[in-house]
Amino acid sequence: MNIRILHLYYNIMNLYGDYGNIIILKKHLEDQGANVIVDKKSIYDEYCVKDYDFIYIGSGTENSLDRVLKDLFLKKDDLQEYIDNKKVILATGNAFEMFGKKIDDEEALGIFDFEVKRDKDRSTSDVIYESELLKNPIVGFVNKGSKIYHNMNPFFKVRFGIGENENNDYEGVKYKNFYGTHVSGPILARNPEFLQRIVLEICKTKKSNFKLKKVEYENEEKGYELVLEELRKR
Repeated sequence: MNIRILHLYYNIMNLYGDYGNIIILKKHLEDQGANVIVDKKSIYDEYCVKDYDFIYIGSGTENSLDRVLKDLFLKKDDLQEYIDNKKVILATGNAFEMFGKKIDDEEALGIFDFEVKRDKDRSTSDVIYESELLKNPIVGFVNKGSKIYHNMNPFFKVRFGIGENENNDYEGVKYKNFYGTHVSGPILARNPEFLQRIVLEICKTKKSNFKLKKVEYENEEKGYELVLEELRKR
């Protein structure tokens, strides 16, 4: 099974070691028997969205995000089709903000029905989030300078830390196989169950009845449990 990963804007949307998501994802896919190719593309680079089985965009400064958004507009229709066809995208940090309708008064991609309002002050926190899609909570870190407002089904319920706006109850966006969250850290390296879910969804786009073979990741599990235990003490 051949799998192609597209790491978009790897050089300017990588504030919190986001490349770690790609490194660990590639290893887990290879453990499932896949031959994995990772392509790194940035502003002005040529590529075809539909050629890939997984797309990842990490977090950047607000200035970097504005530059990237202008470039990403060129792929808007292709990204919409990619998402509608249930292909897998993960956008972490402020990257998923680009997929909404507006960032302040500026037009964004408009693929999803949410709006972003930027703050003068940044909000930072370690977090524990829960999702109906996962048995175990998500742990990570959020550092953001924005609030998000929407009527979509949120990805996470906040159990500890900050949410997407002053109501502070929910965070992130999940639609088909699009996953968007401000959690960085990197999120896949710190959350083994979520990582395995992404691996499974990618493999199922290649083979619909694909089942994960069992591989032990003892150190990853221990690291996750340690972080979760420490955060729950707060």
